[in-house]
Amino acid sequence: MNSQPTRLGYVNGSYVPETQSGVSVFDYGLLYGQTVFEYTRTFNLKPFRLDKHIERIFNSMKYSGIDCGMSPDELTKATLETIDKNLPTLADGDEFTIWHNITAGLRDDYAQFLPENMSGPRILINVFPLSITRPWVWQQQQEGASAVITRQRSTPAQLLDPKVKNRSRLYYRIAEIEAARIKPASIALLTDEDGYITEGTSSNFMIVKDGQLISPRPKNILRGVTRGALIEIAQSLDIPFIEDDIDKYDAITADEAFFCSTSYIIMPVKILDDHMIGDGQTPGGITTQLADGFSELVEVDFMSQGRELTGLAEFYASSVQTPDLNMATNV
Repeated sequence: MNSQPTRLGYVNGSYVPETQSGVSVFDYGLLYGQTVFEYTRTFNLKPFRLDKHIERIFNSMKYSGIDCGMSPDELTKATLETIDKNLPTLADGDEFTIWHNITAGLRDDYAQFLPENMSGPRILINVFPLSITRPWVWQQQQEGASAVITRQRSTPAQLLDPKVKNRSRLYYRIAEIEAARIKPASIALLTDEDGYITEGTSSNFMIVKDGQLISPRPKNILRGVTRGALIEIAQSLDIPFIEDDIDKYDAITADEAFFCSTSYIIMPVKILDDHMIGDGQTPGGITTQLADGFSELVEVDFMSQGRELTGLAEFYASSVQTPDLNMATNV
């Protein structure tokens, strides 16, 4: 018996059980990957920079030829309502991850044979407990992650602009498979066509060298919301920041390195391609300053919270809903 309330998903103006919030096999989103999405999370049950994520998904829709028929304010309102409706499903002390997926809708030649309520873009909003979303993250955050530069490269901007957060992401998945084969539990780090480091499969990447915070140039990366917040924090702390080409040599000889993503905020990198980063102590000094600054911004010590969240999984164990712990997060 399900002892917990059922999580509800928003689907085109209605709320349905989470397991029913999906798309047709004839949807452009599945057939061509013509889906844009956003991912954010809450801190103290308040969505992190929801306005930035909503702005970005509308920019992604514009680029991708999708008109969802809603305004940014309407999508924001629906997001907040989805959170409110699902509060009874959340354990005390947990937070929500928030997913927006918007597809282009049914391919024209199939639409006439399917129910009218399936026509048009599919607008999906789902929430999920942070504590059971990729729980391995919290341990790696404390110990420092291992990263592998993969042969699989990023898609260059002239083919598909990475600033568009889209579901055409097979190359990311191939990179993850390759990294896991080379070194289990490692995080894939991709490069562009010239061999310069771009990003992780669901995160941005930065290094620290001689007291300076360095990010890959923004041409071939997603301009992550959390990345932007950390840049603002660095500037407020008078930590010099630049965007520059970063090659493998630069990364392995850096003093500090980290991935950043809205799900876990900062993931210190301890080892890159079997090379110890700096003195191997994670997080490093500047990374710690950025983490402290972010915790102050959201009024939550997110690293301590990560350790505490690992004990909440039992709360959901009696639910018939089966969590997908392989759901991909993004910046």
